[in-house]
Amino acid sequence: MELGRLRTLRGQITAAAGTGKVNLVVADGLINYGLRILRFRMWPVLAPQGLNTVSYTGILSLDPILAGESMNAATNRQIAWTYGSALGAPTPVNIQHDREIIDPDHIVNRDMYLTLDNTTQGVYNYLIEAQVVSLTDDEAIITIIKETSQA
Repeated sequence: MELGRLRTLRGQITAAAGTGKVNLVVADGLINYGLRILRFRMWPVLAPQGLNTVSYTGILSLDPILAGESMNAATNRQIAWTYGSALGAPTPVNIQHDREIIDPDHIVNRDMYLTLDNTTQGVYNYLIEAQVVSLTDDEAIITIIKETSQA
């Protein structure tokens, strides 16, 4: 395994009815190219009018998350989690309890999804820092088996 340059993925995702999903990395067939997640941050853009508290839970996964699988460390398909809240209008000063948990032993070399769960309706920013990883054929096959081996 050879480590390469840093790459960032950033954008916005909308939560409606407590959830939201977006596919961030789409399989391109190049299984020898992967990403190791280093940081996973989220923060709300604005609190919906009339709400004093905003809370969010973001999950990075290698497959779409099904209902009831929120923040499930027992599955190899989920690789990183972040959660937090903001009191009043979200600003960098009043975002509370922002935490990230990342499994450092996963390489993304096919799809990666960001899912919001139990999240206040609204728009949220995300910033993901990853390191590019070059994999041998054997390492790539092991990585693919690992991501699908545990339900």
